[in-house]
Amino acid sequence: MKKVRTIAHSESFVQLIKYVLIGFLGLMVDFGVYTILTRFKMNVELANVISSICGIINNFLWNSYTNFKVHDHLFMRFISYFGVGQITTVFTTVSLFIFVTRLGYSHLIVKVIATFVATLIQFIVNKIITFKKVRK
Repeated sequence: MKKVRTIAHSESFVQLIKYVLIGFLGLMVDFGVYTILTRFKMNVELANVISSICGIINNFLWNSYTNFKVHDHLFMRFISYFGVGQITTVFTTVSLFIFVTRLGYSHLIVKVIATFVATLIQFIVNKIITFKKVRK
């Protein structure tokens, strides 16, 4: 029980919880933009790229200032975060292409599942690389 308490109060666990909460905010931005674009009959893959970029920018700002609290080298951190985000954008876009365009599954269900998997990958990479604190 003591180990569980220690983990629950660790900096990494608290950051993970904040990352998830910020992620939900980013998902609202991402899915909101995606829904609007697809309602106007935009191609699902293109709508995904545009909406993902909006979510990535939103999440970077929130994570930089409220979660990991690192403000140095902000431009380089953004490039790193955006790069990680684009890897996952490619993953979700390919998922949409395969499962929606080719196999006919519901685009919202595919986007939800692909985004969930991508978010787990993003947290690990961003914690280790993008928001690593520079030792002085």
